[in-house]
Amino acid sequence: MADRSKSFQSAVLLFALILLIFLFTAITLSFLPQDLSDVDGRNADGSSTPPTRNLERVLENAASQGIKVTLTEEEINQWLSNQIQGTQDGLLKNRVQYRGAWVRLKEGSVDLIFEREAFNRTHTIAMNVQIEQLIEGNNQMSSNINWAGGRLGQMPVMQGYLALVMSSYEELAEVMKPEVKSLRTLLEGKALVKFEEGKVTFEPRSSSEDLGMPVF
Repeated sequence: MADRSKSFQSAVLLFALILLIFLFTAITLSFLPQDLSDVDGRNADGSSTPPTRNLERVLENAASQGIKVTLTEEEINQWLSNQIQGTQDGLLKNRVQYRGAWVRLKEGSVDLIFEREAFNRTHTIAMNVQIEQLIEGNNQMSSNINWAGGRLGQMPVMQGYLALVMSSYEELAEVMKPEVKSLRTLLEGKALVKFEEGKVTFEPRSSSEDLGMPVF
């Protein structure tokens, strides 16, 4: 009986030790910013480079005229850097400084990243977004936006963490209202969206086109 009790205590202590190590690692990773050196269009010194195109007008023309448009990661981030002047509200507003909002375009998805400086340390939060597009039986296309988790600093987090940072993304959507409106029009107009490394393409389609997409 004593041996069983000792084994149980050892198991509990081992579990507690593993849990503490996990929590320590998670907290440490959450305070370490992810590497943003690969994000095109973001200047490490905090300066802004003027974009080569007016993306608000580009998206508006694509939505109203039904034309194909490709945007690069570099020009999107240059546009964001020039359009958004963020501030921090709340109790920490004197300790936290907004550094920028960025996108990282990858094969099949996009990372939406916020960068802040808190207590003289860089802090990042990111959410990965995927757009699922399916062709229905009547050859009509539906588009669904999926929030596929993200990162708090360098720590991967599940989709449920979105609730903690949703206000930041809502504020970004409000600031970029004209661009968001055009993007919504493109999706409602059944434009195909293709995420690739460093670029995204919106290509309008007619209901009669067969593009080899999944049918349900």
